[in-house]
Order: sequence, then C-alpha cells, then structure tokens
Amino acid sequence: MAQNPPPPPPDPKFVLRGEMGPVSSIEFMSNDTLYAGTQDGKVHVWDLHSNRRKSSFQAGNSVCIALKAYQNCIITQIKGEGVSSWTSSDSFKLEFKYENPYIGFCKMEMEGLNDCCWLFLPAENSEVKVLDLKSRKIVKTFGCLPVKVGEVMVVKPLRFGNTSYLLVGYESGDVYLWDVMKGCSVSKFKIDNVPMAIDFDAVKRKGILGTESESVIIFKIDDDNQFSTEKLLVLTNPGVSAVTIRPDKKIFVLGCWDGNLRVYSWKTYRMLAVLTEHEESINALSYSPMVIPLWGSILLAAASKDKKISLWSFL
Repeated sequence: MAQNPPPPPPDPKFVLRGEMGPVSSIEFMSNDTLYAGTQDGKVHVWDLHSNRRKSSFQAGNSVCIALKAYQNCIITQIKGEGVSSWTSSDSFKLEFKYENPYIGFCKMEMEGLNDCCWLFLPAENSEVKVLDLKSRKIVKTFGCLPVKVGEVMVVKPLRFGNTSYLLVGYESGDVYLWDVMKGCSVSKFKIDNVPMAIDFDAVKRKGILGTESESVIIFKIDDDNQFSTEKLLVLTNPGVSAVTIRPDKKIFVLGCWDGNLRVYSWKTYRMLAVLTEHEESINALSYSPMVIPLWGSILLAAASKDKKISLWSFL
C-alpha cells in the first residue's frame, strides 16, 4: 500500500513588508509591537493589532545588528557605533549611548542578574564587555586569552543553578564557557568552522551552533562543565545566521543563508519542515514573549535580507 505523502509546509500567518530595507534584527515589545532594525540603521515599529507599520526612527548610520526591549525602552546595537537606549514613545528620545567601535556582526545579548540587567557586548580584541543598564557603566570584560581566537562571533548567557555563565564563540572556531561572576573561563571546545549563531537549553544542558558551512553542531555541557558533541547535522546549503529553541523546548528553528527556515525536533533532531517563504538570507529569529491577541498564539518572527518579516504560529 502506498504511503500518504507528508503534508505540505504551512504558510506564515502574515508577512510584514514595505518601506523597509533589508531586515537585520527584530524584537517583540509586549504583545502588540514588533521592532525591526534594518541595514540602513533605521528602526521600524510594527503594530501587531493591525499588522501595519506605525513609525520609524534613525538609530544610526550603519547596520542595526540587534535590538533589545528593556523596561519602556528599546536598545539598539549599531555596527561600528555602539549601543543606544531610546524611550519607547512617538518621539523616541535618546536616553544614553555607549560607543563601541566593534565592526563585526555578533549580536549583543541581555540577561538579568540579581538586581542588575546586563548587556553582553562583543568588542574589539576578542573581548566581550558587560554594560550594566542601571549604572550605564562597563562592569566586566571577558578576554585576555592565551591564544589568538579572532573576532567574537556569538555570545549566549546562561545559568546552571545559581551560577551564571557566558558562552562565547570566536572566529577561530573556539568556544569558551566563562564564569560570569569570577570572570574566568572554565572550559572550552573547538569546532572546525566559524560559529555564526547559537542557542542553549540550560535544563537539558544542550546547545546548538550554526556555522558558515553546512555543519550544525548540537553540543552538551556536563555537570563538570566539559563540552562534548551530541550530534552533527549536515544541511543542503551552507550558512546559518540565526537559531532559536522554542520556549517549550520541543523544536528548534534554523534561519539559513539560502532564505529557508529549517524546523527540527529538539528531542530527536529530525527535520520537521523546510519553510521557503523568503528569497534571501534569514538574519534574525525571535519568539513573542506572550500570546499575540490577533492570532491567539505565540508567534515566531523571521527577519530577512529580502526586506520582509514573516510571522509563524505553529513554530
């Protein structure tokens, strides 16, 4: 008896497009607003009740690499210029700016630690600097490695129990685990390719590294903080620029250079779908922090070089 063919991949719930350049970063603000940073340094504000663009402002003169929502502000990371905090209002007033001449494409990350909120910023000379958003000062620097590792490519803060760590991947393929409070590296491992995207599940102590090649590495960190490779996935086409594990830890999604979204089971690593909505590289992925009322579900937003943002509900 012939088997039934697999169901076709779903269509996105909606595609945001128009009046934007290539989209390099995205960030949800509550359940009604999506911010999108573009390669010309603009930030566009999308209303998720109407799926229309509300406004935009010029955050810098180069690529808006990353966006982070913090209280009533939106924080922008501009390539070669630094990070800025803007009040989230109709006028978008600049609150403060920290200049950072880093010219790579590693996205900043944000983490709440005790009563603080810290930004982990890729910097020059293979360093990661920690900016305290309350004091607006650099409080830590991770660097001074014994070997040359090249540019910082990916950063990911995480916690095991009460201890905070930072994963940093470098141009050389080295990946270090840093103890945040002690300011020292506790372990490392090396991959054969340049890391381009990272996510980590601290409960299962497993992470995903996307690279500039066809290789995607699933790795583990044991109770002694030692690394091991769990699984190697090989893609049809090279290049992963974004990866995210769904909040319920059931699936993960790769945003790839060929414009495809590749969806996998986080339990079995089996590919579940290839979504072909976009025509150019996927530059960023972000899950909404809560249900979006218009669609009645959490959404995954995918930002692309093709100037579009696709919104997906089943992912």
